[in-house]
Amino acid sequence: MKQKKMALRQEMKAIRKNLQAQADDMAVRRMAAHILRLPEVAGDVQRGIRASSNEPHIVAGYMPIHTEVDCLFILKALNAIQCRPALPVMNGKNRHLGFREWDMTEALKDEPYGTREPKSDRLYVMPDIILLPLLSFDERGRRLGYGGGFYDRTLKLYREKGHVFTAIGIAFDGQKSDHVPTNEYDQSLDIIVTEKKVYRP
Repeated sequence: MKQKKMALRQEMKAIRKNLQAQADDMAVRRMAAHILRLPEVAGDVQRGIRASSNEPHIVAGYMPIHTEVDCLFILKALNAIQCRPALPVMNGKNRHLGFREWDMTEALKDEPYGTREPKSDRLYVMPDIILLPLLSFDERGRRLGYGGGFYDRTLKLYREKGHVFTAIGIAFDGQKSDHVPTNEYDQSLDIIVTEKKVYRP
């Protein structure tokens, strides 16, 4: 299984690099439009997302590294409809992520792996929606990341705590695989959004 994942990672890194190089500005705009139309973002009562209050969604995005889809444009679109942006915070190796609210203007601090985070005096929050980067996905909601397990540990913790949230993978449609190999600790996505369509496993 480990070898299969490593081989697929190498393949998908090259594929995503090519997709990113070929993409125009409309690709991420279409992704943002798909997300804005999701009932989970609008506040679907059946899903329980912010159903009991008038508070805006807390949406965790990410600062793109390497050739990841530019999540900042998507966060700006969500912020324009009053969603509260947040970014992941590293809590150490082999631990889950935390999330801190970010006003989208404050300077960020550099952290390991090329990530950038809000300053330490920002409040920790538990997002209603988590936007995740990925290398590959399949139609069953399986996600292939870089192998650190940070998002898997985070999603598992939230689900075990009973926190209601929606995990949305952000990718180019060309990153889709027929089958993403998984282990027992891998957490699936609720939705995958690409420039072409929305996948619901």
